[in-house]
Amino acid sequence: MGEAPAPEQYLVLEELIDMNQHHLNALGVGHASLDQLCQVTRARGLHSKLTGAGGGGCGITLLKPGLEQPEVEATKQALTSCGFDCLETSIGAPGVSIHSATSLDSRVQQALDGL
Repeated sequence: MGEAPAPEQYLVLEELIDMNQHHLNALGVGHASLDQLCQVTRARGLHSKLTGAGGGGCGITLLKPGLEQPEVEATKQALTSCGFDCLETSIGAPGVSIHSATSLDSRVQQALDGL
């Protein structure tokens, strides 16, 4: 996603989050507490998944731009009432980057070619 993602990109990201959580459950790394987190946020139109190694430790919920702060606070309250701790943060760095080998310094390229 670029610096100013289109709304359609968030729709795809939400779908990928849901699919990923389903796959993680199928792999057996889910937990009843993470299912509960997903149910609470899904009821509010949000999308969540486990993060880390699974097993009930930590989850992440996507907050799309334009989501009103009262809805964020209501969701946090709903999660807190279920026993969850909530921390709100933002992603401060780009995700995956693609680097072309042609942009490498010639000495670095030679060293890599020798591997």
